[in-house]
Amino acid sequence: MRIIGWAALALAAAALALGGCGPRRPAPMSAFEGRLADWTQEILRDDPELASQAGVAEAVAGGPYAARLTERSALAIETRRSAALRRFAELRSLDPTRLNEDERFTYDIVATQFANAAGGAAFSYGEFRPLGGTTPYVLNQLDSAFITLPAFLSERHHITEPRDAETYIARLELVSDAIDGETERARNDAQLGVRPPTFIIDATLAQLRQAMALPPLAQPYVTDFRAKLDALAAGETDAARRAARERANLALIARAEIIVRDRIIPAHQRAAQFLIADRPNATDSAGVARLPRGGAFYAAALATETTTALTPDQIHQIGLQRVAALNRDLDVALRRVGLTAGTVGERLGQMTADPRYRYPDSDEGRAQLMRDVETRVARVMERAPQWFGRLPRAPLEVRRVPALQEAAQPGAYYSPPSLDGRQPGIYYINLRNLAEMTRIDVPTQDYHEAAPGHHFQVALAQELEDAPLLRRLMAFNAYGEGWGLYAEQLADEVGFHEGDPIGRIGYLRWQLWRAARLVVDTGLHAKNWSRQQAIDYLTATTGDAPGTIATEVDRYVVWPGQACGYELGRREIWRLREAARNELGPDFDLRGFHDTVLLHGETPLPVLERLVQDWIPEQRLLAERERRRR
Repeated sequence: MRIIGWAALALAAAALALGGCGPRRPAPMSAFEGRLADWTQEILRDDPELASQAGVAEAVAGGPYAARLTERSALAIETRRSAALRRFAELRSLDPTRLNEDERFTYDIVATQFANAAGGAAFSYGEFRPLGGTTPYVLNQLDSAFITLPAFLSERHHITEPRDAETYIARLELVSDAIDGETERARNDAQLGVRPPTFIIDATLAQLRQAMALPPLAQPYVTDFRAKLDALAAGETDAARRAARERANLALIARAEIIVRDRIIPAHQRAAQFLIADRPNATDSAGVARLPRGGAFYAAALATETTTALTPDQIHQIGLQRVAALNRDLDVALRRVGLTAGTVGERLGQMTADPRYRYPDSDEGRAQLMRDVETRVARVMERAPQWFGRLPRAPLEVRRVPALQEAAQPGAYYSPPSLDGRQPGIYYINLRNLAEMTRIDVPTQDYHEAAPGHHFQVALAQELEDAPLLRRLMAFNAYGEGWGLYAEQLADEVGFHEGDPIGRIGYLRWQLWRAARLVVDTGLHAKNWSRQQAIDYLTATTGDAPGTIATEVDRYVVWPGQACGYELGRREIWRLREAARNELGPDFDLRGFHDTVLLHGETPLPVLERLVQDWIPEQRLLAERERRRR
């Protein structure tokens, strides 16, 4: 039975406003739309951090959330798993034949997301996020609370008036609960025989020790807070009010320092103490196959991260075949720049080590790298209307990864804009080691993470005016990372590497990396590969920097299946494009194809295939009308 209440109506109105439609009375809500609204509100009420990231109104999120963090206790996770199973059952109870065309499209998308969430909820260990998948280890070097919460509060908690500072303090008081909640769950998982490999424990301990080594006033929780408070005071035009605000700020900073000193740092210590005590029980076995129902866990992870039914063996073979094809292309490209001796991997390693392709390891070198990135991104944005019918409204900024997070983060990543427009899309560059950020690879990294990659894919999806908010909050790894990898290919196809043979070798190496990930991820989790075996394979195949390779392998260990989404997604987008091109011939329109892929939001790959199949006759009819008009 369905009940449409005030909260559901408020959600619909807020979603329209966020879509930029302006103030108007919302259309009557169908039963299916009401159910979507209820599910959305339930998910946002349970996840105030997601609500902040999205920038939704309080009514949309089921009440105030600016002073809350997402609960991470064992009880909260178990409740979250139960809710995911219930939502999937509720969805399956609906009759999709009674939905209109738009609703059926949304139903198919939500069905995939809910089915994957239910698959992950079937396991009693690890991390579980209804819209974000399942990973095996609660405490790890990549995305545990002690790593993610400083960045979340820095990037997503805006302070534009004094009450925002009070809600920041309220959230700060909950950080230790979040860290302790994860430590509690890690201890529970260890009793089930679920613990990270020794090398992951060591990497996590290194991160914790780095966080604990900073004095309270130097912790990002305090330094970022101080910067926001200083900006708030600077905005006061009256000298007396500014002086009063500065005095109030000092008191707020003192409160924050006490919370960090007395609660947050001790929570770090408790997490570290648990890992140190449990480390002797760990092994160096890297894959999830050793965990309870490990094979089923990996299958569920692959289903979520690829939205396909491909088996580990099939994915492994696809990877090997793609590696072989790219090796042939790279052999030709390397010979053209005079590198003829040795395997492709050895020659790529020679290029990586060549100082000609490195930025100076200095402040000046880092500044030059950032300028080069900004210039490239601006060039893409200038030419993008040639290949896209619609560009993102949200601005795109290039920033450096905060120093405290450099060790755990990849070379670059994209942070989406908020739905309310307060937060731009941000392309983060990791400058921890410029040997890992060579002139060979950085251009392709820009095309993937920023433009025309994730910024186009994510921002355009968030700017859809008619899509239900739940769809705008959903992410499908194979679609998103597949688009990022396809964007690299597009940049090469339209000539961004012309006159830059080194940059094109970097592009081919990035493609090679993603193909090799298929081999390594399935090797680790389905074929009993060791960490060293994975490192050796990637070193021989890509010739990349040792630090880059080790960080990447450790990421695959704690995030099974995610690395497979890139190449499988690119492969499908490219296959659909070429199928449409072959069928339409001269009527094929690249801008129309890209708009079809991007302007329906993130979708599972099978749904994307149907979208393109539906677009082909529409495009043929449009081209015929244009010929008649002429």
